Amino acid sequence: MWSDQDLVEVLRNSVPYYLVVALPLLIMLSPVPVVDAAAEFTVYRLQQYDLHGVAHGSRSSLVNVEARSLEAGSVGRRCVLARLADLTPTHYQRVVSQGAVSLLILLPANLTALSSHHRQQLVQDVEAAMLEAESQLAVYLAYETPELLDIYNSVRASSDTHTASSAAAALVSSLSTDGYQMVVGGSQSKLIPDMTLTNIQGKLSGYGVEEQLPTIAIVAHYDAFAAAPELAWGGDSNGSGVVVLLELARILSRLYTSPRTHPRLNLAFLLSAGGYINYQGSKRFLEDHLDASDSPLLSETHFTLCLDTIGTGDTLRLHVSKRPRENSPGHRFYQALEEAGAQAGITVEMVHRKINLQEDTQAWEHEKYSMRRLPAFSLSRLQGPKTGERGSVVDTPENVDLAALTRNTAVVANALLTHIYNTSVHDILHNGLAVTEKSVGSWLELVTSQPRSPQLLAGKNNPLVNTLYQILSRYTSEARVTHFKADKRDPEWAFYDVTHATMAAYAVKPAAFDFLLTLGIVLYLGLIYVFLQYFPKLYSIMVKLSSPHKSKSY
Repeated sequence: MWSDQDLVEVLRNSVPYYLVVALPLLIMLSPVPVVDAAAEFTVYRLQQYDLHGVAHGSRSSLVNVEARSLEAGSVGRRCVLARLADLTPTHYQRVVSQGAVSLLILLPANLTALSSHHRQQLVQDVEAAMLEAESQLAVYLAYETPELLDIYNSVRASSDTHTASSAAAALVSSLSTDGYQMVVGGSQSKLIPDMTLTNIQGKLSGYGVEEQLPTIAIVAHYDAFAAAPELAWGGDSNGSGVVVLLELARILSRLYTSPRTHPRLNLAFLLSAGGYINYQGSKRFLEDHLDASDSPLLSETHFTLCLDTIGTGDTLRLHVSKRPRENSPGHRFYQALEEAGAQAGITVEMVHRKINLQEDTQAWEHEKYSMRRLPAFSLSRLQGPKTGERGSVVDTPENVDLAALTRNTAVVANALLTHIYNTSVHDILHNGLAVTEKSVGSWLELVTSQPRSPQLLAGKNNPLVNTLYQILSRYTSEARVTHFKADKRDPEWAFYDVTHATMAAYAVKPAAFDFLLTLGIVLYLGLIYVFLQYFPKLYSIMVKLSSPHKSKSY
């Protein structure tokens, strides 16, 4: 049988060592982990590109920091979570100035549900602020989901501890809520080498000697733009312009193949690339046909009609850099456009804006042609080039008014045919030549079947580009594609990869939780150690207290 002294020695010499080993194991195996399983979701990265030597957009793509809400007092070295409707250019500048690492913008699942105020004053202004200059901030956009909203609400609740009524309240609140570590791995974004853009062109030759006939050029850039490349659906800008061009090609191809309606006028169709990078497609088209001595296509042009953003509204505006002279082809077309608009119940007006030669970029596509002394104008519903409605994440296919686009297409077709044939077109547009919502809707569905940011359309085998080429081949003669790249010595434009990624959100306990847990373990072990060190005295006292009247032995 063990004596009391033996028991004391066992407890003193053995128990503390067992506790030191066993307690950390019990903590690590506890059912409340410090880091929960990750939630993963797709995010779309902000544009990163260079134009005329100036860097734009986000220059970083990697994220591995803790999340904070937009309302947090300090966001330095953090990933800021913000809903699109709550973000303003001022908020964005504050996030950048405080040294945040990343910004995650939550988009509503239905962008068309945004009010006009949010669309015009907030969304488009924020996009412009983010793309105006470069930033080391890794900016991502993601559609709201129930899981992502739960993370956002938790982060926002955690950030509210900075405005708690007392330090104790803030500590209790921080311990009761989880933080989140936001992670985007992979490699840093890199320059896309030898990026190739593609012009698609075709023509309808007039009756007679082609080289001796004047030409009308119809142009629409087929790319789109937005804050994030993979959100650049471009329903109105410039999906609507492409739709009108394709519908005109369909109608005019029938008229040009009939001897009775074959006019003495050439038509050139151009689906140009790089519209949002200073109309690089039109620049290349002009170089090919004006600087090459063997190409007479643009040697004598009536005018060049550029189609841009005409998918909604009751007003069409003809933007010109120089007003057409009285009785010139351009003036007669404008008169025909006014007449066709009046018959359709819409307003047609001319907007004159001189070309600013001090700027590196042109405001409208027709300015590329006007600078080469060719009569040209852009047809658009917009009052000006910088309204923010061109190149936005809110420019979705649902944003297009199909009835208005069909009506506007018919107005353009009527005006163009009136100019070409110099007569009423009511007897011409029949037997399948009339503009219908079915036809316009099918073109729109095709054009908006994928995002159309320039880097997503690059390469020589893009499916959408090939489809557009096949359509022009069907309706025009001598359809061809022209591939071109930026000059390697002095590139005017460049794009970078990593347009989307998978972001992981790890639920983590706050630093205060780790500190208090460590402090509790130290205090617990300290108490055990003190208890065992003084156990003999405690044991003796307990024995004496339990036997106060023990009789003396003889």
